[in-house]
Amino acid sequence: MTTHIGGRPSTSDRLELVQRLQRLTTATLHFSDRAAASRGLHRSDLQALQALVAARASGAAALTPGELAQVLVLSPSATTTLVDRLVRAGHVERHHDQDDRRRISLTMTEHAGTEARAMFGPMAASMVELLDDFDDAEVATISRFLAAATKVITHAQPGETPPATGG
Repeated sequence: MTTHIGGRPSTSDRLELVQRLQRLTTATLHFSDRAAASRGLHRSDLQALQALVAARASGAAALTPGELAQVLVLSPSATTTLVDRLVRAGHVERHHDQDDRRRISLTMTEHAGTEARAMFGPMAASMVELLDDFDDAEVATISRFLAAATKVITHAQPGETPPATGG
């Protein structure tokens, strides 16, 4: 990177960093597609499973089909097709609420967790090993950048410039 007065990277270097991030995103999507295809899954299947993992990590035991549809921005019929496919594959279970049998919750099976670890565990281990080349301060900076970039992308609307975030 070319630095200018004050030690700050030039605008062209910053653009190059954004382009590298775009290439990383594309490579990640291609890897996810290959991983999904190797198990007879679709990208949306992996996104649904990731949503169930995120829900569990945030303290929710399960998601309803409506909540899953909202997270994935899918229609109710597309969500039903997706859930049916994941249930048939043994990755998701439907549970009826004991108080309201009409209410259904979705949970990921242990089989799905095993499959996810098989698909993504080696990649995650390689990424952790890659981070060994960076000191703690650099890792903190990378982490801060990725969190801020994720926030910008999450709130972005096509054709509009989202507000920059300082972290």
